[in-house]
Amino acid sequence: MAKQRKTPPAKTRAILQKQIGSQCPFCRDEDVDHFVVHHIDGDPAKNDIDNLLMLCPTCHSKVTKGDISPSEVLGVKSTIVRYNQMQTRASRSGGPSFYGEVSQSVVGNGNQVTYNVKTTRRSKYPPGCIGSDVTKANYVSYLITRYHEYKEWEVGKEKMRYALFPSQLKSKYHIGKQRTLYHLSLGRFEELVTDIQKRIAGTALAKINAAKGQNRHFQNFEEYVAENG
Repeated sequence: MAKQRKTPPAKTRAILQKQIGSQCPFCRDEDVDHFVVHHIDGDPAKNDIDNLLMLCPTCHSKVTKGDISPSEVLGVKSTIVRYNQMQTRASRSGGPSFYGEVSQSVVGNGNQVTYNVKTTRRSKYPPGCIGSDVTKANYVSYLITRYHEYKEWEVGKEKMRYALFPSQLKSKYHIGKQRTLYHLSLGRFEELVTDIQKRIAGTALAKINAAKGQNRHFQNFEEYVAENG
């Protein structure tokens, strides 16, 4: 028996619209009046904020048809949540800088595509893959978010394709369409991390900072663990 769809209340829609900065996180459409609310886990009766993502009708149709994969949708939502958390911490500390030595650091609008694994989702990842280790999975998420911050500075928000980088990584590591980076073997964690770190260091902003003697573009894993536990 199909579950009955429950329309999210107006307050929930307002929160979701604020989360995406009043732009579709995939195509940047701003016609919010026509946006629809997508249920990430496919349960139309589950209207928890963490299970909802507001999209334009065109991109919602692509999600329904599978042109935009579930992992990409989850990635968008996870990055939005992560960004809002980072923004809150930054405002409490008195500034938008995500890392003290990064000059011209740009705070995005939360529409970045990356993958973050929460403890509540850990059961989706079999033992032996990166997703089964929440700390390592979240470090990968941190690095991808960091790459998007640097790349956004380089190309601008309007030209950013946030789904591109994670998709490139999935392709490189031969990860199936319905799976995420976190299905990659734990044995390849260092390889993946080094790969992303090199991509960050290769961005225009990183090179500019390096020329100024500022070579700390991201936290290493040990620093990340020490700060985040």
